[in-house]
This record gives sequence, C-alpha cells and structure tokens, in this order.
Amino acid sequence: MRKLIYSLLIGIVLAGCGEDETVEEQPEINQTEVIDGTPFRVIISEKDGASMVLLPAGSFEMGDHFDEGTADELPVHQVELDAFYIDRYEVTIGQYKRFLKETVHGTLPDQTPNWIAEKAIVLAQKGVQQLVDFTTPTDNHPVVGITFNEAEAYAQWAGKRLPTEAEWEYAARGGLVGKRYVWGNQPPEGTDCNFTGSVGGKQADDGYLYTAPVGSYNANGYGLYDMTGNVWEWCADWYSDSYYADSAPDNPKGPETGTERVLRGSGWSSYLQHLRLSRRLKLSPTATGFPQSVEYSGLKKPVLDKNIPIEKKKQNQEQKPQVKPTLKKSVPDNTVWIGFRCVADLIQ
Repeated sequence: MRKLIYSLLIGIVLAGCGEDETVEEQPEINQTEVIDGTPFRVIISEKDGASMVLLPAGSFEMGDHFDEGTADELPVHQVELDAFYIDRYEVTIGQYKRFLKETVHGTLPDQTPNWIAEKAIVLAQKGVQQLVDFTTPTDNHPVVGITFNEAEAYAQWAGKRLPTEAEWEYAARGGLVGKRYVWGNQPPEGTDCNFTGSVGGKQADDGYLYTAPVGSYNANGYGLYDMTGNVWEWCADWYSDSYYADSAPDNPKGPETGTERVLRGSGWSSYLQHLRLSRRLKLSPTATGFPQSVEYSGLKKPVLDKNIPIEKKKQNQEQKPQVKPTLKKSVPDNTVWIGFRCVADLIQ
C-alpha cells in the first residue's frame, strides 16, 4: 500500500499562539495547494485524490460544555493529540468508485433508497423535474450506506485510517474553545450545514432535500467541510457510555473492545439538538443505515413534516430550480445516512 510522500516544511505559524512558533519537521507530500484561507498545510493524497489538512499537535477540552446532552458526553476532559492529516471533505461517491475499481472489495452500495427513488418518480409525474436532481446523488456527493468495515477497508487502501473520536472532535471544533456548534454558539443558518428542523420557529432553508455535494456549506476554522450535518461519519473507536471518565489524556483511542462503533457529526436528517459538537451516536459495525431492520440508539425518531423551500443560497450554484413547491424533508424510522472521512499519521 502506497503512502504519502514527505518533504520538509519550515515555519508554519500556528493559529491562536501569542508568538510565531516553528514546527521543526512536517511531512512531505506529492503535491501542495493554497486553498481558500486554510490556516494550515494542505496536501493532496496521491491514492484517492483527497484534499487533506495538517492539524498541529495540541490539546482541547472534549465533551459537552453546556450539559445539554446525555451522560455519555461527560465529563468534559482535557485531551492531548499528536499532529495528523484529515480529509477536508467526506469521502465522495466518485472516490469510493475509484476504490472499488482498484480492488475486489464489492460493489457500490445503493445510494438512493427506494423511498427516495419513489418520491423522485412522483415529482417527475407532477412535472417538477428540477427537483428530481435534489434526490439524485452525483459523484461529488458523500458516499453513504457504508459499514464500518467498508470504511476501514477504504482507508487502508488509501494509506490512511479512520479518525479516533478525539481526533474527530478536535478537528470539528476548528480551534473554537467550549462552543456548542462547529460555527459557534448561535443556531445554524442555511449556509452552516445540511440538517432538518426549524430555528426560532422558522423552517431552516439549507437548499437540499437530502444529502448535499461535499463542500456546499461554510468551512470551519481549520478549513474542513461538513463536520456537522450531511452524513454521520464513522470513527475508529469502540463505543462505551462511560469511556470519558476513563479516557487516556494523550491520544485516546477508545475502549479496547466493544460491540458498537462511534459515529460523529450528525446528518441531513438530524435536528437542531443533534448538531452539537459533542453529540455521539453508536451503531453496529455492520450497519449501513438504510435497512429498516437496522438497530441504533442515541438518535430520536425524526418528525416527518418538515417543509423545505428548495432554493440554494450559495452564490456558486450552477443552476437553481425555477419552482418552489412545498415539499417535506422526511426520513423513515431507523434510517441513518452513514459516510466517513479519513486521517493520516504524520511520519517523522
């Protein structure tokens, strides 16, 4: 398995420090980019073409700072992490197809569940052809219906691994200290993330009925996209509801054993209370999220009557629908959109 190629990088200025600090050695890469104000080193992973950000070593307070969640988000505890690379975007359908083409791992999971496909047909029959595009994922949408083992196999093929839960939260916070959401403490707006529900009694307008192409919303402070909303993301850790009380202070990797794996980040069908940075979900490693028989816990039953105005707010949208009928953003019971992103270790 090929690894990222490494070179010397001198003089990275760490954000949030009182003085400029120089990192003595940083990894070599095959390509570099300068991308939209990202404060840290950005590379292109040779194997899967993913854009990755180098996050510096550091510490943060992990957990629910507002005592709004469940007991498994407590206690808030200090965590120290080594530097690592993380994908800027969730793994896309196009990238996963590339993985399948180069391996004998299987076939692409169904990206459009039957109940969505049926709604698209109904919309087309009503002459609402523009809206069918909102139910049809492209190669730039996050791949979904992925089990933990499939995500892990992809990561190994790409020369990477899945993030630990601590790495994921550190990355998601984007340098913010003790905040509720990826963007701060204020409720989300349509440009913040892809989610379901209302804010201040007004229906949220995030522009998509279901999943959105990766990078459709504002990046966090580290230049990472969709750390909240769109799809839930697998982490490497086994789940334990009491782990935070026993967590190692340095580079925690979760319990040694378990029956369920951790997911973080919420999804397009998540409601306001589930968008918090400290929110945890647990699932069987074999769960895909789509089958009606999937068993999961930690996610409340979605409300099925959410109206979404179908209009994208972002200026760079190529084509906006010309009609805005009232549609319901809904999801059947026991259905969770599951995707993932990868990390890579810094090799000295």
